[in-house]
Parts: sequence; structure tokens; C-alpha cells
Amino acid sequence: MKIFHQSGHNNNWNRDSFQEHGIGDGIIISPVHTLVNVVEGFDSDLKSHSVFDPQFYVPDSQKVKLNSYHFFPEKLLDGFTTNDFEASAHESAQLCLEFQIRNDFEFLIIPARYHEQMVSNFIEKQKAFSVEPFLSEASKSKTKKKIFLTLPLTAAMLLDSKFRVKVLNWITSYQEIYGIYLLVNFDEPGKQISNFEKLNAYVAFISEVRGADLQVLCGYCNTEGLLLSALDVYGATIGAYENTRRFSIDKFIDDDTEMRGPAPRIYFPKLLNWIRYDTAVEIRDDHPDLWKTVYSPTSFSESIFEKGTRPHFTQPVLYHHHFELINDQYKTLEKIISKEDKINELKKSVSNALALYNDIDNAGILLFDGNCKGEHLPIWNRLLNRMGKPLT
Repeated sequence: MKIFHQSGHNNNWNRDSFQEHGIGDGIIISPVHTLVNVVEGFDSDLKSHSVFDPQFYVPDSQKVKLNSYHFFPEKLLDGFTTNDFEASAHESAQLCLEFQIRNDFEFLIIPARYHEQMVSNFIEKQKAFSVEPFLSEASKSKTKKKIFLTLPLTAAMLLDSKFRVKVLNWITSYQEIYGIYLLVNFDEPGKQISNFEKLNAYVAFISEVRGADLQVLCGYCNTEGLLLSALDVYGATIGAYENTRRFSIDKFIDDDTEMRGPAPRIYFPKLLNWIRYDTAVEIRDDHPDLWKTVYSPTSFSESIFEKGTRPHFTQPVLYHHHFELINDQYKTLEKIISKEDKINELKKSVSNALALYNDIDNAGILLFDGNCKGEHLPIWNRLLNRMGKPLT
């Protein structure tokens, strides 16, 4: 199982982590955050281990960096409309594929449009918009590179078993496709997925796709990506900012609303969660024995605490700390051969995390907000108990 950095804003952090710190197996390059000439100038070795996500999710996006790519629908048409694009879909596909092949990315990604609603003609729309034009142009190019089809879904789509079967039948009908690049908008209010039905449907769909002998690259993963190691997927992702650890189309839409920056958080692998930095300091200062139990140090986190000043969420050190530790967790799971043993190891991690949360609660630490409390862990535990059985 490969680990890709899901790059976003400040994607130099991802490149530094991969190239300088040896974290992960490559980058998923984000054009909404990276001008075309910058991507063209990336190191050839970096690109050969990475992939380019064309990000056609909102084809009329006004984002400046997206519109630096001549194949992006809004740029190509100088103003996207669905009817006009149908006549230009093959030109867009040709230019996009040429770009990916010329830059020698690890494999090719066919883009797709994001549909918020479960439209009855979802498959027909995707086929006309990008899938069939891209496969046609890929055939003409004689490329030998593997092809992944982007599949952006919503939780409601996954929860509808009939819709899921239709999508599965569709994606498995293309012999040219090696796998899917799966993105799901779970539409969860918290930072973790805390809905069993949604997470169960996600895991079930991945299992169904793998059962049909298609690979799955799971994009925009948060810590739940660790669960996917038991599903024999092609890859999962790690990300810095929250919008690289959960899929939505917000970043593709111009919005002048002033957003308040989030509180800085630091990743605790033993808790399988991020917690507020201020809470971490409280545990370290007031409960040193508990701190020794829950804290996993890295050179990055130690540098923060040694400095003694509260970090800002825009500083890279918090994320380099996360990259190193979650990568270690993935590598540990990778060494375990059987699915059953991986599930047991994950169940053990969940059990240990729940016990540590109990210790934190008994210590009287009350500064945890809902996102820090590990409310996703009972969901994980229930799911892991089901993962060895047929999923519905």
C-alpha cells in the first residue's frame, strides 16, 4: 500500500517531507494550489513518483491557478457551459493527457465532475463529460501508463446500495482502467467521521471494488486511512491542512467570506487523533506521568515545546510531526501480512486509545472540545469487528 501526500496550500511542506525527510511514496499534485509553470519545473524524480489530479470537480471554477492550465474547462472555453464543453471534451482530454504524459507522472488520472446530488443520470454525465473522451484520447496516445478514473462521490451515494451497484458495474466495464481514485464528501460536522453507516458503506464499496479486481487510491484521508490498510488498497493519503484530509469542493469556489483560523492542533498517534496544542501543554505541565504515556515525540514536536511559544496553525512543524508519525503507523501495519492480523492490530490500537482517553478523563482534563475526545473510536471498533465479515 502506497502513501501519497495530498497536497494543498503550502504544498512545499509535502515536497519537503517526501524529498528531504523520506516520508510517503509520492505526491498528489493539486493544480488549484499550484501554477502550471511551477508543476512543469518540479524535479523529474519527484514527478515520476507522483500523480497529477486534474481537479475538474467544479469545471467553471474561477480559481487563478486552476485557470493557468489550458485544458481546464473554464480556461479552454473562456467561460464554461456544459453544452459547449461537450464539443471540446476531446480537446481538453488530449491536452490534459499530453500534460500528464509529458511530465512523466507515475500514472494517469482521468478527471470527473463532482455532483452534490444523486442525479439519475450520474453515470451518463460522467461518461460524456470526461471518461469516454479521455479513454479515447489515451488509446490514440498509445500510452503504457496505468490509468485511474476519478470517482467523486457523496456519503448518500454510498449509502444507496442500488446506486453503488450501478457505479460498480460501470467502472468495472472498462478494461483500460487499472483503478479508481476515490473521493468521498462525508459531510460530517466534526473533523473525524463519527457515523458508522457512512464509514461502513465506504469500506464496503472499497471491498466491492477490490473484489472486482480494480485498484483503489483513497484520496483525502484523515486517520481513518489506517483502517484501509486492511483492505489491500493501492494507496491512501496523508495531508496537512484539514481540507486535504476531508474532501469538499469549497477550495474550488471563490468565497470572500472571512474565515477565522482554527486552533493549532498536534497529532497523537496513541490517541488516533489530533488534540488542541493548549491541551497538550496542560497534560505535559500538570500531568508528566500521563504525558509520558500518551506523547510520541519527534524532532519537530520537540522543537515546538523547546521554543515555549504557542505555534500558529500555518506553521509547518505541526504537520511534519504528523507526517512522520502517521507514516510510521502505516509502515507498521504494512509489515503485517494477513488481513485478520491487521484488523487485530488496529483493534488493539483502538482499545489502547480508549484506555488513554479514560486516563485523561480521570486526570480531570476538561479542555477537550468534541473533536479531541476520540468519539470516532467506538465507530472504528464496531467497524473493525465487522470487517472480517460480509459488509452491507
